[in-house]
Amino acid sequence: MTFKPLPCRDRWYGILAILGLVALDAWIVSRILGRPVDGWSFLLGLGVLASLLVIAYSAYRTLGAFTLEYWIDRDAVTLVWGPTRQIVPIARIERVLVDTGPQPARRSQPWHWPCRDRRRIVSAGLGVVNAYATRPLAGQVILVTPEESFGLSPADPEAFLAALQTRYALGGGRPLAAELHRPPLWTWPLWRDRTAMFLIGAGLLGLLVMFGVLCVRFPDLSLDLPLHFDVNGIPDRIAPKAGLFALPVIGLLAWGLNLVIGVWMYRRVQQQGAYLVWGGALGVQLIAGLALFNLMRW
Repeated sequence: MTFKPLPCRDRWYGILAILGLVALDAWIVSRILGRPVDGWSFLLGLGVLASLLVIAYSAYRTLGAFTLEYWIDRDAVTLVWGPTRQIVPIARIERVLVDTGPQPARRSQPWHWPCRDRRRIVSAGLGVVNAYATRPLAGQVILVTPEESFGLSPADPEAFLAALQTRYALGGGRPLAAELHRPPLWTWPLWRDRTAMFLIGAGLLGLLVMFGVLCVRFPDLSLDLPLHFDVNGIPDRIAPKAGLFALPVIGLLAWGLNLVIGVWMYRRVQQQGAYLVWGGALGVQLIAGLALFNLMRW
């Protein structure tokens, strides 16, 4: 059986916030394209990139608020939140608490929005409650298990409790463990591989340094710069200074291509090969960076 929660009051505001951020990013990008290149251009672009993380996280929370529901079968209560599934075996439920009354608990944080009541709540009277709810702790149905407690806010609590009691009386059909099912991408070993994260992160940092330094120095550079020298060290190719952006772009292309190739190799359990590919991108960036800083001296 499927039970819906009480509607989350601020889930629609999550959509509005995402649309607002997208519109703001579009406006900032248009401003960047319409102004001279300088340090502010880089900072504005960096702000747009950072906002993409905020948009992605807000979209995850908003999706969870719209998809939150509770499934009850003979063996378990499944708490659905976006792409995740929290399994609560019925046989592990020791008691159910309803109308617990006001409980002193820590306040929600900004990153719990939207759906502020979907979080881990630390209460002096109940301990840690993993709340999959749309209402405060006092109005939640608490499922207490030996591992942890779970807070729910079904729209029809009487029907939910009756269905839970019926399944409990039937007895479990198969043993289950309390566990959280996540999408395979979330549990990928790559995220816990420090070497891989260092190589990928160092490449990204190198790109930001090249683009950032060039943007800051760009207004003070000569309109034309030497891009090639003969055997005597005399410039034999002069081009507009905008051509300097080719060097960080080369670094970006190398990082992006090697990232894809490295991920492909990592998925095939070829970690050492992936490390070499990501390290190769760092080598390309180092060469491009040295050339860039050398040309900016003119």
